[in-house]
Order: sequence, then C-alpha cells, then structure tokens
Amino acid sequence: MGENIELRAEILKLARLLGFQPEEVGYLSALPGSEVRQLREQVTELLFDSHLGALKRLAAASRLLPVALVAQMGEKAFGPLLSARITGLLDPDKAVDVAARLPDAFLADAAVELDPRRASAVLARMPPERIGAVSAELAARGEYVTMGRFVGHLPDESIRATLDVFGPADTLQVALVLENKERLGDLVELLGPDRLEEMLAAADSAGLGAEARELLEMAGASGPSDLKRQRAGARARARPQS
Repeated sequence: MGENIELRAEILKLARLLGFQPEEVGYLSALPGSEVRQLREQVTELLFDSHLGALKRLAAASRLLPVALVAQMGEKAFGPLLSARITGLLDPDKAVDVAARLPDAFLADAAVELDPRRASAVLARMPPERIGAVSAELAARGEYVTMGRFVGHLPDESIRATLDVFGPADTLQVALVLENKERLGDLVELLGPDRLEEMLAAADSAGLGAEARELLEMAGASGPSDLKRQRAGARARARPQS
C-alpha cells in the first residue's frame, strides 16, 4: 500500500486507540507509516498487558460461573472496556456463548476496545449474522478504524455478512484503513464487480478516487471489468471438457 495511504491509516488508528482526534497526533505525519505503526503496536501492548495478572484471574474465575451470569456481569459491572480486555483470555467457545447474550450495541462498544489479535479464535467462531449485525452498528457510528482492524481475523462468511450491511462509502472507508493488507484481494473478490464499481463511484464523489484505485492495484485488480474477466476465466477453466 502506498506510503501516504498507510501513514494516514496509521495516524487514524493511533488516534482511535488513544481516544484523540486525528489532528492531535498530526505531527506524526513527518514519520514513515511503518514507524507510526510500530508506536501504535507498542502502545497497544502497554494498554493490554499493564494489568494482565488481574485480568487472568478474572478470566479464570469466570470459568466457574454460568454463561448468563458472566454476560450480566460483563454488561452491568465490567463494562465494554474491561470486557474487551478479558475476551481474549476466555475459552473461545464460552466467549461466543457469552456474546450471544449481549446486545449488539454493547458488543460494538467492546469491539472498539478490543485487540483482535488477542481474540482471533473468538472472532472466528462468532456466527456470521451476528458479525454483520455488530458491523452495521459500528458503521452507523463511523467506527471504520475498528472494522479495518478486524477484517484479517474474520472468515470469508463473516466478511460477506459485513459487506452485505455496508454501503459503498462504508466499504471504501474500511478498505482505506485495512490492517491486514493481504486480505485486500479477498475483500475485492467478495465485493464482486457491481459493488466494486459502486465503491469506486463513492470514492470519486469523496475525492478519494486515486486512493481507491491504488488499493485495487495492491489487490491485483485494475477495476470491476478486470474482476469480471477473472471470474469468466475461472468459470471457463472449471467447465468440464467435452
């Protein structure tokens, strides 16, 4: 991904992590995007590991409690921040069962505070329709940085459910701050040529056409027509020979 796009994305992510406005850390634009990312990762480790011992004890205690009680404690006592810190320390299946008892709005609050790298096993087990519902809540809030961090930890079915609730502008904003760039090609493929064309139109309207086309180049596609040709070629190769 081009340096300008990467730097812009990293400043947005760091500002979100610290609870700042992007302009408050705008002075970091003098640094390479890779260095801002390194700083963000160091801050993330500091935030998540500063009380790791206590969090592990809370997670261990939750194993002895019924799922319904853990969910109630998470929503009413712990709140989204502490719940997000504990999520990656829980048994993944139990964490999914707890999430099933929590409202979409609370899960969206927790997602903002979650480090998806520490909860990838939980995210992979979440039902796609629930991922889609929480993504819709996050999109309504403009939490694109949060969703951009999650894409690399979701299976294709969950990404497809998310794209189904996004408008073209939502998809564009998430793509611009995508954390795992290797999933960019998968995202383009799951979008399909029609929605990709709509996303490019939204990018042009927002003055981000050049950035969107740079993302396509990184994904190995020149545009919707290229994707259509790729699909046609794949269907032809899959067709049984007479």
